[in-house]
Amino acid sequence: MEENGKPKVLLPAPLSYLGRRLMVKLLERGDVRLRVLVADRRTLGGFADAIPEIVEGDPLDEEVLRRAAEGIDVAFYPVRFIGADTEFLERRKVFPAMFRDACIRAGVGKIIFITAYGRGAGRDGDPGGQVNIGEALCALPERIRTVWFQAGLILGSGSLLFEALRNLAQKMPVLPTPRWMETKVAVIGVRDVLEYLIQAVRLPLAESVEVEIGLGSMSFREMLSSTARVMGLKRIFLPVPIDAPRLSPRLLMILTPFSARLASIFIRLLESVGRNMRGVSPERAKRLFPGIVPAPFDVAVSRAIAAMEHEQVISRWTDSLGRIPPTGTEKEISRSVFRDIREERFAGVAPEKIFRAVKSIGGKYGWFTFDLLWRVRGAMDKIVGGYGGSVGRRTETDLRVGDVLDVWKVIDLQENRRLLLEAQMKVEGKAWLEFRIEGDTLVQTAYHYPKGLLGRIYWYSMLPFHAFIFRDMVRGIVRKARGMD
Repeated sequence: MEENGKPKVLLPAPLSYLGRRLMVKLLERGDVRLRVLVADRRTLGGFADAIPEIVEGDPLDEEVLRRAAEGIDVAFYPVRFIGADTEFLERRKVFPAMFRDACIRAGVGKIIFITAYGRGAGRDGDPGGQVNIGEALCALPERIRTVWFQAGLILGSGSLLFEALRNLAQKMPVLPTPRWMETKVAVIGVRDVLEYLIQAVRLPLAESVEVEIGLGSMSFREMLSSTARVMGLKRIFLPVPIDAPRLSPRLLMILTPFSARLASIFIRLLESVGRNMRGVSPERAKRLFPGIVPAPFDVAVSRAIAAMEHEQVISRWTDSLGRIPPTGTEKEISRSVFRDIREERFAGVAPEKIFRAVKSIGGKYGWFTFDLLWRVRGAMDKIVGGYGGSVGRRTETDLRVGDVLDVWKVIDLQENRRLLLEAQMKVEGKAWLEFRIEGDTLVQTAYHYPKGLLGRIYWYSMLPFHAFIFRDMVRGIVRKARGMD
């Protein structure tokens, strides 16, 4: 159990929006001994060397869970508020009870977790699913204690709420406000959420507790108004006396980096949290955690903007969308039907510079000469309900496994050797883009594994597009590297 007065803490699946930030904070504090559970060690990137203990394997494997929980004092349940992928929703149904039972068998003293407000069953994406998690984890209070935090929407750099507010405030001088924008919800800054979670590790417990945290409630329209004010923008709000259930998600999709499905989930989440807030009281939080005073909304917005401006965004909402594919991805790539291979020699340029140029693609620096064509491709994806190219980058100067890069997701990153991206756009199958340094040559390969006839039609229809952008991209990377200091 405790080593040198340090409790042993388990953090499973630490790469979600909140999970990654919690992992960083626990490593910084140094007063706990951290163990993480991940499906694939590679996804931890540079953090792997700093983490004292890593258990690798499928969390749904009982033997893996046993090894992860053995000798642990305090366990966090995977910190993930929302998921848009089907696999996440399916795994969520069975994992809470498995996790609880593994902790009980291992003699874990306490489970800490956080969900949205509410106790009624909900649809996929609603807090109801999170409440079911809470009820499963708390089902055996006589055998294991729990600290169940219930919160409203989380506000921080890269969070789902902040991205919605920032994009709408920036892009719409006149903002129609349907009735769903008048829903009152509690909000809490991500920095305060992390402080509650960390302090709960050493919180003495005689019994399990539920703790409601957050600021006073605000409507989404009030949040937009406050965000615009902090950003120095003047905005006009036009009340719309309808819910616009079909139009609202599509407008939100167009104006934000969200897909149609995620925009719909976000609106349902907002409405459901608002419905379940009746009777919420922060008094227990004040009594158990007297040193924490949640920051006002304007302060939380200012902190989020500052983190963006200073390239200090630790995690984004995209981190919670889906897990990194396992090593089996390599087998899928090897079976790809179509490939577009481009090579460019870079004799006289250090490989480190070439790779730095590779990692700089996308975001505000764009995709070289044919950046417009990439934007058109992203717009096409938006039209059919995808994320499009508006997701951008977490920061412009850093890239890591799990990051979303416009219409791509980073699957593998081997410094100065290889960058592998998987397409997040609709491609009628699966597609990857690989950059590999071989000697003094940069090899760029586009792979496509088509799904049926439509997948093959898609590949051939995109060949003219590929002829321009792929040839220019590999040359543009080398050109950029030659101009670097």
